[in-house]
Amino acid sequence: MSDLPPGDTDHGLFVAPVVVVSHTFPARPGALPDAELFVREALQPVVLEQVESAALYDAITTALLAAAGPDNGAFDVTVRIFPDGVEVEVLHGATRPWLGASPRVGDKPFASWLESVLARQGLSQEAAAQRAGVSVRTISRWLRGDTEPRLRDLRRVHAVFGPPPAG
Repeated sequence: MSDLPPGDTDHGLFVAPVVVVSHTFPARPGALPDAELFVREALQPVVLEQVESAALYDAITTALLAAAGPDNGAFDVTVRIFPDGVEVEVLHGATRPWLGASPRVGDKPFASWLESVLARQGLSQEAAAQRAGVSVRTISRWLRGDTEPRLRDLRRVHAVFGPPPAG
C-alpha cells in the first residue's frame, strides 16, 4: 500500500526500458563463434572495442569449458540493453540434447566457413594443416563436416586464419 494521497501518481519511480535477449548454445567448440556473433548482433549498432571483444571471447570460452563434457552440456548468453549501457552475462547451463547439430559460424556450418577461408587465402589442405598444427586428415574431416575442432584447435584455427566474420 502507498502512503501517498489518492490521485497522487508521482511515486518517485523511474521506469527505464530494458531489452533482454538470451540464447542457449551447446558446449562445443563450434558454438564459440556463434555465441560471439549472437552478442554482436544483439548489440548492433554498437561495436565492441578490442579489449571488450577479448573479454567476451574469454567469458564465452570459460563458460563453454565449464559446461563441456560427455553429457551434452550447454551455456547461456544473455544480453541486457539499458538506456545508459549494456550488460552481457555468460553462464554455463544445464544439460541439453543437441541431436545432430553441426557447428556453425553465423549462417554457415564451420566446414563451409573454413572452406571459404582457405579458398580466399589460396591455401591447400596441406598448407592449412601445417599452419594450424594439425594433420591433413584432420583438415579434411573438418572440411567434410565429419568432425569439428576441439577447443584448443579452434583457438589455433582462429589465431591462424582469423576469427569468423561478425555478421
